[in-house]
Order: sequence, then C-alpha cells, then structure tokens
Amino acid sequence: MHNSFIEQSTKTVEVFSTSVTSIEKGEFLLDRLQKEFPYYEINFDLEDCDNILRVENVGGNLDSARIISFMEKYGEKIRIL
Repeated sequence: MHNSFIEQSTKTVEVFSTSVTSIEKGEFLLDRLQKEFPYYEINFDLEDCDNILRVENVGGNLDSARIISFMEKYGEKIRIL
C-alpha cells in the first residue's frame, strides 16, 4: 500500500483600511509594496468606503507591522480591519 503525503499550504490574508483615495496614489503605492514584499499578493479596493488594502501570503504569515510602517512612511493612515 502506498502512502501519499498531501502538503497543505498555509494562506494568510490581512485586510487594512487606508487613507488612499486616488487611483494614482494607489498605483504608486502598489508598485512600491510589490517591490518591498515580492512574495505577497497585494491589491487595493478604492471603491470600498474603507479604501481597502488586501494582502495575501500563500506561504505563511504576514508581517502586518511592516506593512503598516511602510504605508505610514508614505504619509498614509492604515489600520487592520
């Protein structure tokens, strides 16, 4: 009898409320975020009233404090929802 090992990936998602309101600023920050955090999947939903930043890491945990610090460095308000 053959035993097979099924690897389960750990996916972590964090959703933030931000002060980003313009598409241009969102695109600017998205570019910077993707360079700073290349293993995270990142997107903005600026149509939501909370101007959502969604960050996903398929490989494990997220460093939320680093993301918050990064956004604050660019003058944005951000908090975990």
